[in-house]
Amino acid sequence: MSRFFEGIRFIFRDLQSDGWRSAITVINLVIFISCYFCLASMAEAGYKFGNQQRDPDELMMITHNVFDLSDSLISEADFEPIRELIPSQVKSVSPLILKHLNINGYFLQVRAAPLTDFESVHHLSLLEGAWPAGKNQVVIGEGARALTHWSIGESIRIYGVDFTITGLVHSTGTKFGSVWMSLEDAEQLFNTHGMFQFAWIVLTPGTDPDAVISQLNGDPRLTGRFDVYYADQLYQQYTSALNDVRDISLVLVILALLSVMFGVYGSTYLTLTERKRELTILRSVGFTSRTIRVVLSLRTVIQVILAYLFSWVITTLVIHWFESINPIMIHSIPLPVVISGKILLVGAVLSILFAWIGVWLPTRHLQKSSVISMIQR
Repeated sequence: MSRFFEGIRFIFRDLQSDGWRSAITVINLVIFISCYFCLASMAEAGYKFGNQQRDPDELMMITHNVFDLSDSLISEADFEPIRELIPSQVKSVSPLILKHLNINGYFLQVRAAPLTDFESVHHLSLLEGAWPAGKNQVVIGEGARALTHWSIGESIRIYGVDFTITGLVHSTGTKFGSVWMSLEDAEQLFNTHGMFQFAWIVLTPGTDPDAVISQLNGDPRLTGRFDVYYADQLYQQYTSALNDVRDISLVLVILALLSVMFGVYGSTYLTLTERKRELTILRSVGFTSRTIRVVLSLRTVIQVILAYLFSWVITTLVIHWFESINPIMIHSIPLPVVISGKILLVGAVLSILFAWIGVWLPTRHLQKSSVISMIQR
């Protein structure tokens, strides 16, 4: 054990004597590993968003051929063909108001539904605080809090009116980052009494959703005016927008880690080239080629660990700063980008592995080189 610690002290003294070259190597590694953190966290955020749990027994009806969902308009009378299917095929139908609004500098989805439907229809679960119990009260989704850092009890201004946050809710899919208010508050706020953007349809268990969709789309009262389809179809459209970003990020993650290997390879090759005399002396006093490779490997691992820690801190600060001024949004849905424990662990293992390969490649010839042949060069 004492020999091991003596070797570590020797390596640190060697790094110190290397001066600027050691610093430049660490800086290069910081750049490569920081790229890994950014790209891996982006790919993971896209994966998590695209793999949230969805309910296949929910449908929605919106105005035919609308580009912006907030432009959809459905009146109370348009719900009648759906209500006629209760309770045989449809369990319930709920009006939903949806707006894309700038709230305290953040562009978010505001959703409004009857308070009784928050849990039973939209599957919101309260994590902290309480449900709205009075006028001008809202609850916010996890995605909204991750983006805005709002807290329970804080006042936010929506459409010129102050609302109080009473709770934090968990939800999935496109509802993840929404702000929720009661239907009564929304109708008064937007002056849209009896007009909604969605009819949210919950099917009776065991009902064939395709049959209901076909029946409603073929109803002469709805044909050409409204479209009925799976509620998660909208979510799938949002998810498809992330697929290319996620796939490209994964490819670039591999390239970033390969850059660590090539960076270490170049640094090690330069060390072997410039320090032939020192390496020959070490071999002459009894150092084996294997020992020299271990020393170079440990030297590189120390540099990688330092670079990894610096990269983690720098990238975390950069991501936090970037999200505070220009958050990543998918159709007004915040996409939280964080460096998770999984990214840290996998990145550490792969960085050390690729760094070891970067040392192993240029030092293969040492095993075949004798002391005499090294002196003769």
